[in-house]
Amino acid sequence: MTVGRDVTPWLANVPRLAELEIISRCSPLRAYLRREKGIGPDRQVGYRVVANEVYQRGTEITAKGAFSYRIGMTMAEWLCWGQLGMGHSLHAEDSYPPNTDPALWDVTARKPDLLGVHPLQPANWLVEAKAQRRLSKGKLREGAGQLALDGIVNGPHRRVLCGTSLEDCLFMTVDIDTREVRHPEPRGASVPPGPVLPPDPATDDEALYRLARSSMLIYLALLSNQERASVVPVGAAVDPRRAPVRRSASAVTLIESDQSSATLRSRLGNLPEGSAELSAQVGVDMLAVDLPGAGLTVGMSRRLYAACQSLIRTEEVLAERADSEAEQEYQDPMARRVVEETLSAWTASRRPSASPPRWERAEPEVQNWWRLRTYRRLTQQHRQDLLAAARGGFEEGNEYNWRSLVDREPPIILERPQQLESATADTYLAIDRGLIT
Repeated sequence: MTVGRDVTPWLANVPRLAELEIISRCSPLRAYLRREKGIGPDRQVGYRVVANEVYQRGTEITAKGAFSYRIGMTMAEWLCWGQLGMGHSLHAEDSYPPNTDPALWDVTARKPDLLGVHPLQPANWLVEAKAQRRLSKGKLREGAGQLALDGIVNGPHRRVLCGTSLEDCLFMTVDIDTREVRHPEPRGASVPPGPVLPPDPATDDEALYRLARSSMLIYLALLSNQERASVVPVGAAVDPRRAPVRRSASAVTLIESDQSSATLRSRLGNLPEGSAELSAQVGVDMLAVDLPGAGLTVGMSRRLYAACQSLIRTEEVLAERADSEAEQEYQDPMARRVVEETLSAWTASRRPSASPPRWERAEPEVQNWWRLRTYRRLTQQHRQDLLAAARGGFEEGNEYNWRSLVDREPPIILERPQQLESATADTYLAIDRGLIT
């Protein structure tokens, strides 16, 4: 749900489509994967994820290709954000890496998939996700080529190549290239022991912006289904900064094994009905809604809801400007000549597969390219406005109650026996037990 192209500035006009986009991103995983018991490397009985019979016997090559993209992106985000301490990623076609010429980035055909920020140096990560039924060295070499951006991305950065394969079982290869570190740690410096926590959205504006961007589909699903939403309380341990002892390096807490959530819900069960406000010291009140037909329940905290609300309003203004300015630029011969000259100069030194956008294609497609390019440029120019909008909403959300945000008092749901629940400090996800096959 949190990884992929950013469609929210235009989706804001039709928020009910957000839940369909969530379903489209999640349903392929359900359709083509299952788990089976096996013996792990530690000789303990456990589960492994495998491609099911539908994928192996009845799926067309093109459908497998689309699934490879989705599983590759999902696993790359799971690894980098969920395990390695990177903040939430931005899609490389929707943003610019630091120390990059935006005009050159726009016309670079072979980009990596994701852009991330990590607390440790070098902070900027370029992530390429590759996936195949049987992952090949050729596919990984192709991914490595997309990360070779000398002359385009300047300054220190880390290049991460994530390969996902379904052969025998679902597994990953990870190649991390640190040769771009221009300023190595001084002698005697060391990496802190234990798991590295991602940047904290409560204090880091860039981390908050990325969190809000990655959560926009959830926000829009809540916005369009406010009348069905309810409050789900989770314990303080979902925030790793309040829980010094972590069970694992994962960024996600499983609620069924979280004692702080069990204690909080037991206490709330003895309070008068309708007490929807939870102390920030003991837990988080997540607004959540079921997605019909998906078997999923998604939600978020008050402060993140308010941050998304504020951010998307600013994005909508920029999207409206992009619609008008893109048309003006496209009709401006000078602007088009600059783009075409950049394309010619750059692609002349690249292999033929790195082709520029095809100007001879149908007019709507060309206009859409310009619209996206203009919107990216505006978000780059107004980055501080976007960061300030997210931060302002986030801080105000701490002071609001749900009635002031959604114009009603959502009921509290303490038990979800038919679902498996998980949460972070600001997001909530529950999955129907029947989906786990």
